[in-house]
Amino acid sequence: MSTVLWYTLPIAVAIALSVFPIVAVLVLLLAPDPMRRSVAFTSGWAVGLLLLVAVFTVSAKLTPHEARVPFPPWAHVAEIAIGVILLGTALFAGRRGERSVSSGRSSLSGLTSMSGPRAFAFGLMMNVRPKNIVLTIAAGLAIGAASLDLAASVTIVVVVTVVGASTVAGLVLVYAVGKSNVRPGLERLRRYLVEHASTVLRILAALIGALLVVIGTVQLVSS
Repeated sequence: MSTVLWYTLPIAVAIALSVFPIVAVLVLLLAPDPMRRSVAFTSGWAVGLLLLVAVFTVSAKLTPHEARVPFPPWAHVAEIAIGVILLGTALFAGRRGERSVSSGRSSLSGLTSMSGPRAFAFGLMMNVRPKNIVLTIAAGLAIGAASLDLAASVTIVVVVTVVGASTVAGLVLVYAVGKSNVRPGLERLRRYLVEHASTVLRILAALIGALLVVIGTVQLVSS
C-alpha cells in the first residue's frame, strides 16, 4: 500500500496545483456572498475528483491480471503513454497558452452571478478537463492495477481526493478564518496566477509527465 500511496501522491499534488480551480475559487471568495458559492464550488470540485479517481480505479481493477503481480505490464505501458501525453502538452502548450488563459478568464467571469447549485455543478465540470482526466486516469491505474484489498484501495482514493482538493478547500478555510483581512493577499494571488497560468501549467505537465515516464519505464523493465 505504501508504494502505491507514494506513487499517487505526486499526481494528487499536481491535481491540487491546477490553476483554473484555484483561480475560480479566488474569484468566488472576492465576490459578494463569498462563502456560499465558494463552499458549493469546492464541494463540486471534490466530489467530481472523487468520482473520477474511483471510476478509473474500478476500471483498472476489472481488467484481468495476475494477483501476484503488484503492477501488471499493461499498467506500466499506460503510465508511460500518459506521461508522454503530458510532456507533449508541456511542449506544445506554449503556442496556445495565452488563448487558453483568455478562454479560462471568460468562463470564470460569470461565476459571481451563479447560485449555489450552479457553483456546485461548475465545480463538478472543472474536473472534465484534459489534464485533470489524464492525472486521474494515472492515479486510478496505480490504485486499481495494484494488488490491494478494498480497504486499502478506498483509503488511497480518499487520500488522493483530499490532497487534490486541498488547495481549493484551503483557500476557503483561509477566508473563513481571516475574512476581509486576507482579501488583499487573495487578490494578489489571483492576479499572479492569471498572469502566469500558462507557465505554471507547462511546468506541472512537464514534471508529472517526466515522473510517469521514468517510473513506468523502470517498473516495466524490472517486471
